[in-house]
Amino acid sequence: MGNIKKILYGVSLIIFIIANYNSASAATRKDFAEIKSSIITAYKNYQNVVNLEKYNIYEKTDGDLLKQVMTEVVNETPYLFYAGQEYTKEIMPVTSLVKKIILSYSKEYTKTDGSVDTDKIKETRRKINAAVNKALKNINDGMSDVEKAMVLHDYIIYNTSYTNSRSDKNRVNEAGVFIDNKANCQGYSVAYGILLKKAGINVRYIVSEEMGHMWNLVRIDNAWYNVDVTWDDPVDTYSGNDQYGCVMHNYFLGSTSSFKAGGHYGFSAKQASSVKYDKMYWKDVSGSFYYQNGRWLYMGDKGITERKRLASGTGKVLLNVTGRAFVRFNGNKYYFIAGNSIYMYDRKKEKQDPVWRAGNYYNSSYYLSQIMYSGGRVYYRVLKNRKYTTGSFSVNNRGFP
Repeated sequence: MGNIKKILYGVSLIIFIIANYNSASAATRKDFAEIKSSIITAYKNYQNVVNLEKYNIYEKTDGDLLKQVMTEVVNETPYLFYAGQEYTKEIMPVTSLVKKIILSYSKEYTKTDGSVDTDKIKETRRKINAAVNKALKNINDGMSDVEKAMVLHDYIIYNTSYTNSRSDKNRVNEAGVFIDNKANCQGYSVAYGILLKKAGINVRYIVSEEMGHMWNLVRIDNAWYNVDVTWDDPVDTYSGNDQYGCVMHNYFLGSTSSFKAGGHYGFSAKQASSVKYDKMYWKDVSGSFYYQNGRWLYMGDKGITERKRLASGTGKVLLNVTGRAFVRFNGNKYYFIAGNSIYMYDRKKEKQDPVWRAGNYYNSSYYLSQIMYSGGRVYYRVLKNRKYTTGSFSVNNRGFP
């Protein structure tokens, strides 16, 4: 009977030291690619065992590579949200030949008798697909790949809150983003990868063990770029909560050199050498980009601005105002904060109207900082002495209280 070793894996890999056996591996890169494919297939067919005897995989020489394969399968493969965070290896004594891998499944998708709950998996997959299709409705046939990548980047950030709490079981996969609307870097990255692939854009995954962090590599016009959706989704300095209406673009389509300069470390992505987008204007845009009638609308440093293309040409300022938290109400109307009040901008009528004034409800020591629109209500946060107060009000079909 072979030795049994149980391995845990995640974004941060755990290294196990084993006995020093005298063996030589004949496994090739192609073998490991086949093994990875076999493991993915086994998970998709809800199987538990993957036989490896024909590949001549030895624990001494190949253990780390096999662990890397398993980590990639679970962390970077879309729609394997039900895979467990551990696996078991059966290893022959003396030779250290790895005979098989025994897969595990997440407790959330395992019945009390130990069998896989396929009905629950299928229902979760249905919910994910519905959410993915909803997100993809933001894609227009006339968009370039840069624009598709941008609108999907903004969609995830606007609709997802960061969490790394163990109680949020789906935080490490796409179900966290598409069902629970909260995830960690792994969940953000896998979800973004799903949307990009559906939009016809090539994507890869980057993991820094030193940072305990994960993000994407995105291919645009035959060049690779880093995109860190997680770091573009800021949290409150004081409360640690997700910021209403705030979508950053500092880590959208960056070169590897810019990412390392900006605080990323412990990774190598030499293929992302292009600096084409490193100094784009969108680095200073802290709200979503909205697409309407063949034009892009956003809040720039000079006010509400319109562009025909995101990555070329110049912007036209429609409303010269010092504002922030640019949030869509419908196709033609947008909320924004100016001073200590909320305003509505009507693109069709090219005018702005006051909607809500913080001074009518709070004294001058409160600062209106964030807004969000959802389900017929405007949500806001006001700040006083480094503490936030949250409130909301309902609006009619014209967007006013």
